[in-house]
Amino acid sequence: MRCTLVFLLFVALLLPFGCTPPEADQQAVKKGVVDLDLRNARVQHLFELRDRRQVDTLRQYLTDQNATLRYLAALSFASGRDSASIGALTVCLQDAVEEVRIAAAFSLGQIGTAACEKPLLEAFDARDSLSQHQRFNAIVLEAIGKCGSLANLKHIAAITTYQPTDTLLLEGQCRAIYRFGQRDLVDATATARMVTTVANERIPAPARLMAANYLARTKDLSPDSSQAVQMAVALVRAANSPDIRMALAKGLGKSKTGPAFGILSKVINTEQDWRVKCSIISALAKFNYDTVRALVLPRLFDANLHVARTAAEFFIANGQAKDGDYYWRVARDNANLPLPVQITLFHASNKWLSGKFAPESKDFVNYRLREMFIQAKSPYDRAACLAALAEFGWQYRWIHDKGISDAHPAVKTAAAEALVAIAQRPGFYAFFGEAAKGVRRELYYYFREAVGTADAGLVATAAPGLRTPGLTYRTLRDSLRLPDLQKILGRLKMPRDVEAYIALNETIAYFSELPSPAAPKIPFNHPIDWDRLKLVGPKTNVVIETAKGNIVLELYPQWAPGSVANFLQLAGTGFYNGKNFHRIVPGFVSQGGCPRGDGYGAEDYTIRTEIGLAWYDAEGYVGMASAGLDTEGTQFFITHAPTPHLDGRYTIFGKVISGMDVVYQLRMGDLMNKVTVNYQ
Repeated sequence: MRCTLVFLLFVALLLPFGCTPPEADQQAVKKGVVDLDLRNARVQHLFELRDRRQVDTLRQYLTDQNATLRYLAALSFASGRDSASIGALTVCLQDAVEEVRIAAAFSLGQIGTAACEKPLLEAFDARDSLSQHQRFNAIVLEAIGKCGSLANLKHIAAITTYQPTDTLLLEGQCRAIYRFGQRDLVDATATARMVTTVANERIPAPARLMAANYLARTKDLSPDSSQAVQMAVALVRAANSPDIRMALAKGLGKSKTGPAFGILSKVINTEQDWRVKCSIISALAKFNYDTVRALVLPRLFDANLHVARTAAEFFIANGQAKDGDYYWRVARDNANLPLPVQITLFHASNKWLSGKFAPESKDFVNYRLREMFIQAKSPYDRAACLAALAEFGWQYRWIHDKGISDAHPAVKTAAAEALVAIAQRPGFYAFFGEAAKGVRRELYYYFREAVGTADAGLVATAAPGLRTPGLTYRTLRDSLRLPDLQKILGRLKMPRDVEAYIALNETIAYFSELPSPAAPKIPFNHPIDWDRLKLVGPKTNVVIETAKGNIVLELYPQWAPGSVANFLQLAGTGFYNGKNFHRIVPGFVSQGGCPRGDGYGAEDYTIRTEIGLAWYDAEGYVGMASAGLDTEGTQFFITHAPTPHLDGRYTIFGKVISGMDVVYQLRMGDLMNKVTVNYQ
């Protein structure tokens, strides 16, 4: 388990559960020890207050004599983000117990308003010459990155006094600059600092990883030639860190310079890690297509499906009309290519082929896609066929007739998404010509039909089609039947159908010519099962059995007790048995646990977002999928690589301890045959 910055604070979290004797508890209070014993009724009470978002009561505990309760109260605001509590949290920045100060600083960063900046700056311990408070200072730096001004970005980037031995401070500095970048606050000095950091092998890997992710994920960065040279050297030297290489490849792709292309075009032929290969393929999109095509085409035949599919998707996103007739021929002439790769290549052709200048090829491509749809056994392959057919808008009737009537929810929602894509295509009226008005009205009725089913997936995907810019559906005479839409809204079951509710509510506001409504706040509706958590010991694990092997998870109840208890309850009752992994994003996540199989399924309750001092800084973290604050339920994901952009937004409740090779092999539709909890 690698959770950087302040993980050492939580050694106690790995100790077995056990009832704390009253006299020991009193000693802990006197010594200011933070002890997260989940059998302690007061600890449970604080977690329950967090779950219920009872911020007024939580603020009272910020001054409690018990350091554990102060700590839990302060950390609770990282999930609830109550800006009215900034003043109370500011007082905690001076707490006698450093763990409490850290929790307060972290929560202020999570609240993220400009009012948090000043107290954080004042709390930074610049006199820590003996490096006794590096962990606190590192958390403060990152928190400033979440709320600070451009001026303070420049101040933080200008710090040059940290030595390679100042591991946490260097990482804190890099995390701060990264968080500024995620808020679109960028400075040339900061970018230069991150380039030199990632290129310096003496700097600890966690800091270099954050620097690489800054270069990969910050918008509108374009490293110059000299910076690209440094990044290229860093990529070669990071031979033992595919995580750093992945991020550097993406960053080099943004450089668009000769040195950047030189190293990417070289290492794509020698790279062994499939995740890095995918990153390189994506990064090559910024360079000359004719040159890059020769580099990407061989990856279509890579033994790793993720690499092959990423290569095929490259041509959807970056292809050219002159090759529109070529992509499908590659698929036709190589029948041994996996079906998802073939479908993706036909998708590329359907996008780039001209129906006017290559009508026979266009007709064949659409005929073949329809044929593959009918023959495909996997609903996810059928869904991919519908997305490919949507590239030729005249397929809208076939997509509706075959897709909406399909038995599998994933195909139904894919059909609705495809119809929306056709409605939202640029140049809609030019494409359909004289028939455009009729097509517009037919699509309108298709959207109304889909929304009228009150099916969560269909409503969530089709409702946005009714407010397509340019089609102005609210001018249609029968579009004013708002009572019909209101009735459908009432048929949706909250909180289960929250995504559909939000989408339809926005559509109703559109037809009513009202501002877009705020997302509904989900009330507390699912208490933590403390009795189930009592069964959890230090060696408790969960085994996910798949046809490709077993995935073994450890759980983190002290970070996210509600999420862990919920997951254990679902696993213990067999809920996950037979569910599939419905979403696979190569190099990012594998996601499963949806009872519908299309990503819009849930049970009749939600659990709370639980944000703690934990980071997605490695592959294998298990997080709760979410449609917004406090909307979690049954769906979870496993990361393929560090994903720092998820930090502070998605609950972490476990980690893969065995079977990451199985996670890497998963494809959409693979089943969790059985999920077993081993209480130890």
